Amino acid sequence: MVGGGAMGCGIALELAIAGRRVVLYNTRPDSSERARAKLERDAALLVETGLLTAAQRDAALGRIRRTTVLAEAARDQDLILESVPEDLALKQEVFRQLDGLAAPDTVLASNTTALSVTALARDCTRPERVLSAHYYLPAHLVPLVDVIPGERTSPDVVEAVRQLLEEVGKTPVVFAKDVPGSVGPRLLQALIGEGIRLVQEGVATPEMVDRVLTQGIGRRLGVSGVFDRLDLAGVDLVTNVMRNAGRPVPPVLARKVEQGELGLKTGQGFYTWTPETTAAFEERVARGLITQLREDRAEGRLRAPTPERQE
Repeated sequence: MVGGGAMGCGIALELAIAGRRVVLYNTRPDSSERARAKLERDAALLVETGLLTAAQRDAALGRIRRTTVLAEAARDQDLILESVPEDLALKQEVFRQLDGLAAPDTVLASNTTALSVTALARDCTRPERVLSAHYYLPAHLVPLVDVIPGERTSPDVVEAVRQLLEEVGKTPVVFAKDVPGSVGPRLLQALIGEGIRLVQEGVATPEMVDRVLTQGIGRRLGVSGVFDRLDLAGVDLVTNVMRNAGRPVPPVLARKVEQGELGLKTGQGFYTWTPETTAAFEERVARGLITQLREDRAEGRLRAPTPERQE
């Protein structure tokens, strides 16, 4: 693991919990010491919340070795994951060095959020063994990992990384081509941009925007996605809302309306809906939201309603 910041520590910890031996590289002794402290804090919280036993924590931390020598980190590795600051020139230099230090069959993966894998592999002699494995912060708690190949990445390498991620408990999503800024970061950038506009226009305060997201939209997105919600609300309704707000209607939505594929109410939208899948979806959403409500009330973040006294 090249880069022991918040993201690198999370990735290293998760791999170690899954039984993999990890070498964690930082450039300086002080940053390496900060990484050690963070690993211990994160592991302690997993024990406190019951996700690990104390013995499992100790074993996982024992599988992580820290170093400030890049050649030592690169030696005899099956996979090297890079998580240094999001600067193209810096990452290219890191990959150029790793290309010369690692064994020829080592897979080189970047945790880049928005840079092209093909560009990162520009100076590598093994571009077929370079790809992106983009985690979401905090890496040891968020299941998703985007797997993105470069123009010359071998399909066998993509499949090997996908299998590894599944083995350590992640949910990999494999993309067909090099897309700078994969789906998650692009969706998040759109959300951030709209939130900033709302604040700048005086519609809401930062606190209001964050509360809407964490207590409203974010709750639902934890149990259902964008296209689930489109089908549930009705593609025609969403189209009319966009028009009334003065926003352009995407052609795909207009076509759905023309074809009568309005979502759950017609049995076909972006997904196919039957009585059975509809009932299963509604129950899954309800159970997920109930779990969150129960946790909030148990922790005192939300107060349970007080029933009215019946006369």
